[in-house]
Amino acid sequence: MTNEVPELRKLNTVLHCSGLDNLPARITVKEHMYILAEIKEHLDDWELDLFRSTCFGHFLDVDAGWTEGAKVAQRNTFADQYVHFLMLRRMQTLKMKELWFLVEGKPTRFSIDEFALVIGLRCHDEPILLQQTRVKLKNRLCNEHFNSSLQIKLQDLTHCFRNLCKKENSGKEKKGKKQKKKITQKCGREDRVKIALVWFLEGALLSSDPKKNISEFHLSLVDELDIFNEYPWGKVAFDMTFDSLWVKNLAQKYRDRLRKSPHKQLPNVKETYTLYGFPFAFQVSILLFNQLCS
Repeated sequence: MTNEVPELRKLNTVLHCSGLDNLPARITVKEHMYILAEIKEHLDDWELDLFRSTCFGHFLDVDAGWTEGAKVAQRNTFADQYVHFLMLRRMQTLKMKELWFLVEGKPTRFSIDEFALVIGLRCHDEPILLQQTRVKLKNRLCNEHFNSSLQIKLQDLTHCFRNLCKKENSGKEKKGKKQKKKITQKCGREDRVKIALVWFLEGALLSSDPKKNISEFHLSLVDELDIFNEYPWGKVAFDMTFDSLWVKNLAQKYRDRLRKSPHKQLPNVKETYTLYGFPFAFQVSILLFNQLCS
């Protein structure tokens, strides 16, 4: 451990730099794990088997209490105060693409290695072959389900998935009408799974700003499932998670608020900040690897 962290000898943390003992805060996360519960509820067995065969299939085995709890409460079952506890103990380091925290007196690392072990997705760089594939991708799903719009938000994905499921259910309830061709049925069911994959990617793994448009590239790539499954989604999720954590300069924020306070006391107002990406993997990795090293 000492060989890996030679520049951490002073063990300076946010709490140490701010000169305060307690820095209250409220964390907002955009990680919507209820999406997984809805996917499991609305897709039939064939569709769930197809979803399970993709690179995201292992997420179907996530503990039901976590996803169902998020669905019932319409919020994330996320330990925000535990994560804030870690952020206050972030250590000063010159290392790139790594975060270090002082947990129980021991330096604990968060990097793409720990993230990959938790998330179970490819975390390498995008291969050149996949970069060349971007040019050849088509916008079929965008054209058929979103009226060729390039301004698609997470809410639009949610409505699209639910509407596709409603159409399927209403089709099953109608009696005495001719059945659709098997090829058409298969395409419709595959589209439900593909929309579900992008919905889960955008809403849970990347948890990007709901006000921003989703990636057109993601919606096009999912139409080529073989290529989609080979894509390094873990690296994409890690970069977004890491960048979200990296920019939180809490020590400077609290110093500024303390300096502006007339009585040189921290105002009785909690700091609020938002985390994007997949911060659940961050909190799990710190917890697990700290226990392994103890």
